[in-house]
Order: sequence, then C-alpha cells, then structure tokens
Amino acid sequence: MLFTSLEFIVFMAVVFLAYYILPKKCQWPLLLIFSYIFYFIANPKYLIFILVTTVSTYLISMKLEKINESMTAYLAKNKETLSKEDKKAYKGKMKAAKWKWLLICLFLNIGILSVTKYTNFVINNINNFLQDGAKLQLVDMIIPMGISFYTFQTMGYIIDVYRGKQKAQKNPFKLALFVSFFPQLVQGPISRYDQLSKT
Repeated sequence: MLFTSLEFIVFMAVVFLAYYILPKKCQWPLLLIFSYIFYFIANPKYLIFILVTTVSTYLISMKLEKINESMTAYLAKNKETLSKEDKKAYKGKMKAAKWKWLLICLFLNIGILSVTKYTNFVINNINNFLQDGAKLQLVDMIIPMGISFYTFQTMGYIIDVYRGKQKAQKNPFKLALFVSFFPQLVQGPISRYDQLSKT
C-alpha cells in the first residue's frame, strides 16, 4: 500500500474519522487494530516478525521491571542494616541479572533485523571474492516493512526499562501499539516510548 495510492488515502481517512468519532478510551485499541490490518494488507508474513519483537520485548521488560521493583523494595527495607559494601554487592548482583535479560532481548531482535536485512548483502560481498562456480546462492527472504524502525524503537524502550528510566508497560496491547503504530513506523522518526505513550 503506497503512500500516494488511493487505497492508502482511503485507509487513513477511515482511521482518522473512526479515531475522532470513538470515545477516548477506544482510540488506542482502534489504532492497534488498524496498525495490524495495515501490516496484514502489506504482507501477512510481516506480522510474524513484529509479533516476535512485541512478545519478547514485553516479557523481558516485565522481568526487568520485577527485578527493579524487588531491588528497590529490598534496599528500602534493609537500608538501616546493610553496609555500603553489602549494598554495592547486592546492586551488582541485580545489575548482572538485568544485563543477562537485556542481552537476550537485544540479541534476539537485532539478530532478526540483521538476518532479514543483511544476509544477501553479506552473501554478495563474499561472492565478489569467489569464482563463478563457487558462488553462494542468494536467500529468498522478505524484508519486513518498518523492521529497522520498530526494532531500534523497542530496543530503546527495553534499555530505558533496564536503566530504570522507564516503567515497563504492563498492558501487552498498549506495548503492541507502541511497536506497531503504522503512521510512525513506515516513515519514522524513531521515537522513545514516553513520547508516544502520552498521545
């Protein structure tokens, strides 16, 4: 669906009208539904990639939030009895646990981005050094629409949760809207969670 096509103009007009007709509490679910419809119309296979990013980011952000909350509660409860060295050791232990989960999320999602976008680029560069009979076959692979935008956007979000700068979104569907919001993802820019969550 091209931005200049009649289909896109009609699609946007329907979303725009429905958004302002519906009560405020129904506006974000409407945007989520239409974002997924947009990706489905473009190519149903795109949904697999965006769902993996959404689910993995949600689950790991909740894990990081749980660690952040338990650390804060433990330090507050034991602030009178813990020595400075004990506090430092405990914080180091919790930071290591959070770092592990952050790396899992980063490797998974940046890995998906790298494989889908750069596999054939790497193969082409290798083939430049090979003789004709030894050249590697290019991979027939789709590049999901907006994958760079939503990958870097969600990685920014998960890093903010890791650092304690952002509370994890407990509603998976609201996080799904942040990841999939189609007007922003297909043309950018990459936004932080706190910028989009207020709208």
